[in-house]
Amino acid sequence: MKFKILIIALVSIITVGCTEVTTPQQADIKVFKKFLSENPISSVSPTVDIASIYHQGDPLFEGVLNIQRKLWGKAEKTLQPLADKKNPEAMYWLATITYGSSIYDTPKAGKMLMEAAELGNPYAALFFSPDSRYCNMYFKKQCSEKWVEKAQKLFAEQAKTGDVRAVYYSTILKPDLTHEQYINAIINAADNHYYYPLVEYSNILRKSESSNQEMKEIAIELLNYARFYNFVPAIESLMKIEGKHKRMNGSIYKELMTQGISLGSNYAWRGYRILSIEDDSLSEKDKYIAAKATELFNGDDFAISFTHPPKEKEALIAANKKAQEKVDSVKKVIFIDGAHYQVLY
Repeated sequence: MKFKILIIALVSIITVGCTEVTTPQQADIKVFKKFLSENPISSVSPTVDIASIYHQGDPLFEGVLNIQRKLWGKAEKTLQPLADKKNPEAMYWLATITYGSSIYDTPKAGKMLMEAAELGNPYAALFFSPDSRYCNMYFKKQCSEKWVEKAQKLFAEQAKTGDVRAVYYSTILKPDLTHEQYINAIINAADNHYYYPLVEYSNILRKSESSNQEMKEIAIELLNYARFYNFVPAIESLMKIEGKHKRMNGSIYKELMTQGISLGSNYAWRGYRILSIEDDSLSEKDKYIAAKATELFNGDDFAISFTHPPKEKEALIAANKKAQEKVDSVKKVIFIDGAHYQVLY
C-alpha cells in the first residue's frame, strides 16, 4: 500500500444533522451550567481520564496509536495480520487509512469496510450511511439507510455491556430522538469520560451565527472542561481559537500547545515546530531538535529543511537523542475512535 497524502483531517462519520432536534438552543445553557456547577474543575488534571477505546497491551493498541500519529506504514504492519484473520475492528481501521490512497487500494478498502460491517462493526456499518460524505465520495452505490439501521442495532447491543460510545450513538441514531434526549446523551457521555460529543456540541455552539454571547461563552467553558481532563480534541479546538485571533505567541496558546504535545496532539506538534523555527531566541541546534522530534513523532519532516543540523557527528547523535527523548516522553493515549479518525484524501 502506497500512501499519497494530500490532506489529513480528523473527521466524524456520525452525522446527526442540523435539525430542530440537534440545533443548540438557549435553554441548553441552563442545563450545561448545572452540569458544570456539579462537576467543578478549574485546572488540568494530573491524570489522563478519558474513555479510550484501546489501552497498552490490547491487540489493536499500537496499530491505532500509529494511525492517530499519522504513521500509516507502521499501522498497516500491525493491523494487516489481524485483518487477514477477519478481525472486524482491524479491518475497519485498516480500511480507514486505505480508501482514498490510490485507485487500486480504494476498492479493497470498500470491500474491507463492507465485510467489517457484515461481521458486526457498527462504525463500518455507519460508514455506508447515505449521509456519509466519504461513502458518497468513494462508494456511492453502497450508501444506504439500511446500514444506519444496522449500526443502530449493533450499538444498542453493545450498549448493554456498558460501552459508553455505544450508549451515546445508539441514542442519537434513534429516529424519534428529542432535543432533550440529545443533550442528556451528551452529558451522560461526558459523565463517563467520553468527551467527543461535548466538544462537537461546543464547536457547533461557538460557530453558529444564531448563538448569542452567553452561548458562545458556555461553549468555551465546556471546551475547557474537556481540556482540563486532558482530552486532545478540546485542546486543539482551544488552540485554533487562539490562532484565529492571532494569539499564537500568547501564554494561553503556549500552555495549550505544551499540554497537547505531551498528550500526542498532531496539531500541537505542528504549532511547536512552526514556533520553534520562527523563534530567533533558539539556537540552530534547538531548532533542529524541534524539527527532528516532530519528524520522529508523526512523520512531519517539513521543518527539517529549514534547519541546520550539527556538523559534528557526536553533536548530531546527541541532538537526535534529545529529539527521541522528547518523543518518548509523550503519553501513549488513544483519543481517536471508530467515529472519529484521521483520513487521507
